[in-house]
Amino acid sequence: MKPKFYFLVFISLLLTTSFATIDYTGDNLLLLLATSTTSKEFKTIKEFWLLDKNLQNEYGGIKLSANSITGKIESVLITGENFQLSGTKFLKCSSPLPFNILLSDDTSALRIKLGDAQKLIGRNTMKYYVSDIAIEIAYTDLRNGKISSVKFYKEIKPTPKPVVVGQATSNSAVKIKLEERRIALEQKTFIPSEVKAEKVESVSSPFKKALLNVFKSYKESNFYSIKNGLRNSNNFWNYQFTYTTKLKIPGEKFNMLYSFPFTTSPLDFVSVIKEGDNYDASFLATYKELEKKLMQNFPDSEGWTSACIPNKESKALSDLEFSNDKYGSIILDYSVTPKGKHILYLRFLLYSN
Repeated sequence: MKPKFYFLVFISLLLTTSFATIDYTGDNLLLLLATSTTSKEFKTIKEFWLLDKNLQNEYGGIKLSANSITGKIESVLITGENFQLSGTKFLKCSSPLPFNILLSDDTSALRIKLGDAQKLIGRNTMKYYVSDIAIEIAYTDLRNGKISSVKFYKEIKPTPKPVVVGQATSNSAVKIKLEERRIALEQKTFIPSEVKAEKVESVSSPFKKALLNVFKSYKESNFYSIKNGLRNSNNFWNYQFTYTTKLKIPGEKFNMLYSFPFTTSPLDFVSVIKEGDNYDASFLATYKELEKKLMQNFPDSEGWTSACIPNKESKALSDLEFSNDKYGSIILDYSVTPKGKHILYLRFLLYSN
């Protein structure tokens, strides 16, 4: 009986040692996804990464998020330089990442490693898919900034509806898609049917109507209904693929659509109010004037909530956000380039539903 006993002990030690010595970095980071926080495996993970009660290690640059019902890990967040979350400052993660991602990678390098991406509307974030893993990579600035965080979670990449050969060409497929959007909008209207007449009548201000048309054009056609030709003028962000639009917002200098970083990236919209090589009192005056117009046209009574967002580039001019669950957000933003170019503009966070 002794040989059998020793053999079982040997196998037990082998399994325990093998399990305990897993290096939860690189591609093995993805093993954390869907792991139960009550499992023995997670105890090893927690010890490996020295996670605290919040499932994070700010010194190791990692934050896990668990489902409050199932207790399973839903996402893994890796932090870059000067990343902050809920008042906690994280250090840059120095461990290897899945898919050979480096925190020094720009969008060109990531395209080679991960394939094509989509820019998340209103954010300096690119989203990639590798098999059943979604990867959101956030930058401090998409053109010249550094990676501030990388988030991994499980999600199957959405696939477009197939077009039956012989029944629809590529052009008619686009028309079919737009028609489907139109029908969906009629069934679930942009403005609730029982108050539709009242809301439309209340849109008396050209300023308000123009801003709501930004949301409408995004919902109905992803901005293609308002897209005009290429712009030839330079812009504050040095975006390369920019387009004029059919919209005109009262008080703006100009507006534009842009695709970044690739010509195939989703369109986004921005309205430039004021630009200058130097900051002067006129910026504050214009800001106050626009703040007043936004307060008057997007009140709490119509479902809008307003909030001041601290602006690291100015103590005098906070970013001002107006949000509505039906539409998204309008943000009055003041920024300065590293070369000292000043700009006051409206940007939009657009909800897809």
